[in-house]
Amino acid sequence: MLIRLSWKNIWRNKVRSGVILTAIALGLFAGTFLVAFMTGWLLDSANVEISNHHSHIQIHHKSFAANNDINSVMDRNAVETVLNNSDFGNDMNVSYRLSINGLLASAANVSGVSMKAVNTAEEKMVSSIWKSIPDTLGEFLPDDVRMPIVISQKTAENLKVRLRSRIVFTFADSNGEMQSLAFRVSGIFKTTSPMLDESKVFVRQEDIIDIVALPPNAVHEVAIIVKDMETSEILLPKIVAMFPDLDVKDWRALTPMMAISLDYMQYVVFIYIGIFLFALSFGIINTMLMAVLERTRELGMLGAIGMTKGRIFKMIMLETVFLTILGSFAGIILGALVLIPSIKSGINLGSLIGDSFEGYGMGSVVYPVLNVRMIAQIIFMVVVASILSAIYPARKALKLKSLEALRGI
Repeated sequence: MLIRLSWKNIWRNKVRSGVILTAIALGLFAGTFLVAFMTGWLLDSANVEISNHHSHIQIHHKSFAANNDINSVMDRNAVETVLNNSDFGNDMNVSYRLSINGLLASAANVSGVSMKAVNTAEEKMVSSIWKSIPDTLGEFLPDDVRMPIVISQKTAENLKVRLRSRIVFTFADSNGEMQSLAFRVSGIFKTTSPMLDESKVFVRQEDIIDIVALPPNAVHEVAIIVKDMETSEILLPKIVAMFPDLDVKDWRALTPMMAISLDYMQYVVFIYIGIFLFALSFGIINTMLMAVLERTRELGMLGAIGMTKGRIFKMIMLETVFLTILGSFAGIILGALVLIPSIKSGINLGSLIGDSFEGYGMGSVVYPVLNVRMIAQIIFMVVVASILSAIYPARKALKLKSLEALRGI
């Protein structure tokens, strides 16, 4: 009965209730949209960086991780056997790479780079670099080109070269002797991380394995891609246990700034919604206080016929909670209806920001992210705020004396 009475009391003054419901709905709509937009922007940036440059998990020889020593190699067969025989061997894609630092030179300039010598088919399963090569700028390590090399657009600009240009890579082999290899540019890629692009080039492993004077099965880096970030966090301790003598890191250790940004985003949800609710709570207090003062005689009569102060307190609290929850659901549903069409198609900000954020690893197309946990957090915060906002009006109602209220005092 108390619940039904509280619900009916909300609609006694439809204009006042409508105003506060609209304010709550618009505020939650804005908050939901902003949080989903920012979360999607950061997650997309992280996924692009993981796919293009870091992978979910990487394995190195411990001394290689410390100083990039060309002789700090792993045995591919040994690592591959362990990974393939694991329970999750079929749930991941793996690329086995050689990683060699050296100088890339053209007739116009010289640039320091890290050369990734890869198996083309494996690398396409792990990295999205090959998808970042426009049709007019070649392809990723084609079989019909002798000594192909794939470089970034930034590197091409620095060296003043173009597709099919000839460039020379100079490095120290495993014996410490300087070697120079001539390559022909077969593809030029560009991602949303130009700073990382500039330091990386790709060649075929079979083209250099004999020149570097390393064993045929030697690899410097094992890059692993799994279903998503959550899966990588589950698999990391298992892979660490499988290779106790190797250096195993996940994307969080490889990209600490991105990991910090994603973790910080969880607190941004509370900060943005908290600021809104703090401002909205004054409107809720004012609205409910007006409702209490307008119903002085009614509340006095309820007290006179035997309704306890505890029930009156609960009634005012329920009215506030109902009002807030109704407005919150309306705002969240409105936000979801606006966001759902853009979850797959994305929101293109190119006309507003161009490529100005690419230096920070962020693209111009944002794919918002909506999840149950985020919505549950918002609803919980709204309910808590509404309960706290209702305490003062409810306490004001408790101070009314039945006889004085009935006399209209």
